Amino acid sequence: MEFFEVMHKRTSSRKFTDERLTEEEISKILEAGALAPVGSNRYPNLHITVVTDKAVLKTIAEASQIRRSNSEEMAAIINNVSNAAEILEQSKTYDPFYNAAAVIFVSHRKQDLEPNIQWCNATSVILAMHLATVDMGLGSCYMWFALDSMRRIPELDHTDLLNLPEDFEPLLGLAVGHIEEPLSERDIDTGRIARNDI
Repeated sequence: MEFFEVMHKRTSSRKFTDERLTEEEISKILEAGALAPVGSNRYPNLHITVVTDKAVLKTIAEASQIRRSNSEEMAAIINNVSNAAEILEQSKTYDPFYNAAAVIFVSHRKQDLEPNIQWCNATSVILAMHLATVDMGLGSCYMWFALDSMRRIPELDHTDLLNLPEDFEPLLGLAVGHIEEPLSERDIDTGRIARNDI
């Protein structure tokens, strides 16, 4: 698939089939993550965890389900989303991972050498994997809310279930799975980001 075809087909998939991912598919996605640029080439500062265990994902989702029940906060978060009313009506059975076959978590070593570079590194890896899923005809969606909810509700922080090396913390995730309808090119306004020239 050509690069701009991938970019025009790229979307956040939130409806996955029950089909499992093959080890070959997972390996290809992780290969893309390993090819992503990372600040100062500090790849040892990153760690990837692939979770296919639904029970683990259900436990990790607890904090986000509690936070999701705060309708005032949710309304503020999604006030510019086209299907905001539908999202707010969803019940407490909300699954932040959308029943994806796998969720790939990107963690980073805690550090203060280059403050906040961990977010840049994790985003770079997630984006590379996200674009790889498009190229492979799979669906994927950035995962922020579930991890952010655990940070906000420490008593429901189940980071320990990810079995991370010492001093690593999960920053972002990518829900991945097979989708019923193939991805199609979208007509996207490429001027939607403001620009100025100097």
